[in-house]
Amino acid sequence: MTPAPGREAAPAGTLSAAPAGMNKTLVSFVFGLLATTACSSSSSRSTSSNSQGRPDSVPPPAVEPGEQGEAPIGVVRSAQQRNMDPQLAPADLETLTKSQANLAVDLYHAVRKRPENADQPLFLSPHSVSIALAMTYGGARGATASEMKRALHFELPDERLHTAFGYLDLALANRGKRPTGTDAQPFRLEVTSSVWGQAGTSFEAPFLDNLAVNYGAGLNVVDFVGATERSRSAINGWVEEKTERRIKNILPQGSVNQDTRLVLVNAVYFKAAWATKFAREATAEASFTKLDGSKVPVAMMSAPAEPRAYVKGTGYEAVELPYVGDELSMLVIAPTGPFADFEASLTGERVLDVLAGLARRDVQLSLPKLKLESTFALKAPLQSLGMKEAFEQSADFSGISAADKLRVDDVLHKTFLQVDEEGTEAAASTAVTVVTTSAPVDVVTMKVDRPFLVAIVDRATKTLVFVGRVLEPKL
Repeated sequence: MTPAPGREAAPAGTLSAAPAGMNKTLVSFVFGLLATTACSSSSSRSTSSNSQGRPDSVPPPAVEPGEQGEAPIGVVRSAQQRNMDPQLAPADLETLTKSQANLAVDLYHAVRKRPENADQPLFLSPHSVSIALAMTYGGARGATASEMKRALHFELPDERLHTAFGYLDLALANRGKRPTGTDAQPFRLEVTSSVWGQAGTSFEAPFLDNLAVNYGAGLNVVDFVGATERSRSAINGWVEEKTERRIKNILPQGSVNQDTRLVLVNAVYFKAAWATKFAREATAEASFTKLDGSKVPVAMMSAPAEPRAYVKGTGYEAVELPYVGDELSMLVIAPTGPFADFEASLTGERVLDVLAGLARRDVQLSLPKLKLESTFALKAPLQSLGMKEAFEQSADFSGISAADKLRVDDVLHKTFLQVDEEGTEAAASTAVTVVTTSAPVDVVTMKVDRPFLVAIVDRATKTLVFVGRVLEPKL
């Protein structure tokens, strides 16, 4: 590989994130983190120079009026450019994969145990939560940073952690870019982050450098103090745009106020065609057994026997449904015993073991259509995982701003999921060709007619982009 100007070639043994009809499997997600001032700082911040000759503390520029009457917006950016080809040792990727799988399932358990989520469907994007909180962690110091590191399973040394997240962020951004060899449009996986800060606040140069180099983000300047509602509207508008209007009002009225100094938002929009579609004419009403044993009618999609990645283990069966391009897939895990028992035993390592155990079998599959929308407040779940001080008056985010005493006020999370039959017909033809070589006696029938777990997985990195449970499919 020819190195970019001013950059050395990647050392051997490292990984590079450089790039190498839609269905209705549609996912939108938004994560919002609110940081407020616990108290105003009475001391002024000097502008001593760092090793690059720039001020350690960067005051925002004068803000200019935004478009369409929104809150005035300016942008504070580091002079450094994003590293578009971060290098990651395979061992670091393995560490990141395992640690983030553990966070994904830990967060899932913390959310499901909340009283308000009992017997409710869940769908989360732990990957995006981790990305947004990693940006925040870059400005945490002392005990606040230590707690976040433990709770969020940030197991890599700090000097390699942000590079690893930058690698993963770019790797996911490159999905769907390669030709599929079909007439179908490639899927869309768009992960975008934005940071919104109060006009007049001095932000630390290393914090802005980290945002720029590893996450490709600047800091949008708004006026939470003098234009609270317009600032809220501007952020909500950004979210709606990034999620094709699937997520609205991520910041409800009252969620920001005159004490707000920083809002970090991460939006994910995912829309993809199945590699092999379900025929609409095969969808029929079928019975679905709920947790309490009662039965409800659902619209059940069906596909004839064809080669799929499948595994049957102790207490569960699982199948993988790839999307067009074979870069991401949906993993469906259906417990064969009591759902609550299997769910409680779930760990990140067990999910990775399920993925590792998948093998090609001829599977006759039935899967319900569904649509769900969820809203979560993640403050209490994150506190239950040990991330406590970040929300308290004693929080230390002096790495973000030494001039203001910051703490995290809340973490807001909205999701949208829709699954139906659509897929890529050309890919289905290829699959049918393979099916003709199979032996009928080896066919496995998997009918997902009971509560099940679902994950959307990046196949190359084994990143659990989304995880959730479906207790009663609804449209």
